[in-house]
Amino acid sequence: MKKYLGIFVLALLTLVVSCTKDKVDKDEVLSCSECGKKTGELTDRRGVVLYDSTFARYYIMMHVPGTIDSFDVGYVCDLSEEHQKVGKHVEVGGSLFLTSLAPNRSFCCLKRSYCLKLSSILWKSEA
Repeated sequence: MKKYLGIFVLALLTLVVSCTKDKVDKDEVLSCSECGKKTGELTDRRGVVLYDSTFARYYIMMHVPGTIDSFDVGYVCDLSEEHQKVGKHVEVGGSLFLTSLAPNRSFCCLKRSYCLKLSSILWKSEA
């Protein structure tokens, strides 16, 4: 019986140690459940506000600098009502986070999808 008790205690300790969560900086992860770890920053990046009905979420489609036809998509978790205007051109800045979300469209040249925590957003003319 003592032999089994020792094995049980060892298994329990292993379980407790392996199930502890790593501390995560609250600025590193968005409140959106689909968002993961921070991967980068955006500064003054132009894009277009669009809506994905599959995920009921607004996103910003942005041209990838240095390419002819590649686009990144940034799903915005907390886009203010004022900016929820599909087709409007904007210039954004903020933090990018990993995500499994992807637009339910067949973009020919979608490069990456991110969650986007905005630090700035400005209306821009189409040109």
